[in-house]
Amino acid sequence: MHKSNRRSFLKKAGGLALAPALPLIPGFAHAADGELIVGTWGGDYQNLLQKFIEPAMTKDGVKVIYDTGNATARNTKLKAERNSRRGSMDIAFLSDLDMYDASTTGALAPVSEKDVPNLANVIESFKTPYSIPHIFSAMVLVYNKEKLPAPPQSCEDLLDPKYKGRVGFSDILFNSTTLFLGLAEGGKGDSFKPGMAFLKKLVKNQPKVFPSNEAVAAAFKSGEIWVACMWKARALQWRDAGLPLGFVIPKEGAIPVTFEGAVPKNSRHKDNAWKYMDALLEPEGQVQFARAMGYAPTVKNASLPPDLQERVGFTEDELARIHPYDLKALASHRADSLNFWNKEFKAAL
Repeated sequence: MHKSNRRSFLKKAGGLALAPALPLIPGFAHAADGELIVGTWGGDYQNLLQKFIEPAMTKDGVKVIYDTGNATARNTKLKAERNSRRGSMDIAFLSDLDMYDASTTGALAPVSEKDVPNLANVIESFKTPYSIPHIFSAMVLVYNKEKLPAPPQSCEDLLDPKYKGRVGFSDILFNSTTLFLGLAEGGKGDSFKPGMAFLKKLVKNQPKVFPSNEAVAAAFKSGEIWVACMWKARALQWRDAGLPLGFVIPKEGAIPVTFEGAVPKNSRHKDNAWKYMDALLEPEGQVQFARAMGYAPTVKNASLPPDLQERVGFTEDELARIHPYDLKALASHRADSLNFWNKEFKAAL
C-alpha cells in the first residue's frame, strides 16, 4: 500500500476507537471438504479466532484445524509451497509487511467481493488485491507506571543507564521493532538500517528478548522489565488484565500495523477459506476483537460504543505522529533485518 493510501486509512481508522453439507445427507460434510487449516500465531489471537470466527464454520460442519507457529516460518512455508498442487494451509495470517512479501512470489489467491462479499465494507484505502485486513493498531512504548511514574518521552530514553536490563522486546516483532526504533535515528519507514543503528547502541543496556508477546506480558507482571515496544492494543489488553501499565507514542512517532488474512492459491478447501475470510469482516466479530484485544476495526460498518471507540482509536495529534511505511521498499530487505536481529543484535546480548 502506498504511503498516501495508508495515511488516509490511518485517519479513518483513528476515528474507530467455509463447506456446505452434502445435498443427500444434510448436516454431514465429506472429510476432504469439511476441514479448514488456518495458519496463525497461537496465544490470544488464536483463542479469539476460535471464540468469535470459528463458530461460523462449525455450524456448517467444518472442522477448523490450526497450524500454529511464528510469522517467519509461515511466510517461508507459503513461498516454499507456492508451486505445489496442494498447499498445507487454507488461510494464512501475517502482518502487512510479511503478507506483501508473500504476495510478490505469487503464493496468494486474488481476493474479490465475489468470494468475500464483506470486502465491500472494508475501508477503501486499505484494500489489497491479495488479502483482507483483519485488525489494526500502532506500536508504542509501554511502561510500568509503578516503576516509572513519568513515562519515557522518546525511544532515545531507552539508552539511559537507568533502563539497563529493564527493556523488553518480543522476538516475533523484530521487523516492526526495528522500524519503530529507527524513527529515533531519523528513519522514514523505508529502511531497516536506522533501527539497526539504534539497536547497536542499545546493546550496552542489555535489553531482553522474549519468545512471544505473552512472554513480554509475563515479564511485566514479574517486574523483570519496565518498558517495552509493543502494539497499543496489547497494552490495553494487559492493562485490562490488571497490569499497572501505561503507553505513549514517543516524540519521534510510531508505526502502524495491520494483521491480514489470505488464501494460498493452492488451498485444498477454497470454499471454506473464502467463507472464513468473509466471517473475519463481519461487524460483530470486529467489535469483539476491538473489545477483547484493543485493535481498531477495518470495516466501515462496525459500530463501536463511544467508550470503546475512544479507547482503541487515536487522537488527531497521535495520528499525526504515526508514520506509514513503504511496503515495497522494505519487503526485499526482510532477510537482512532478520539476520541482523539474530546474528548481531541478539548474539551480542
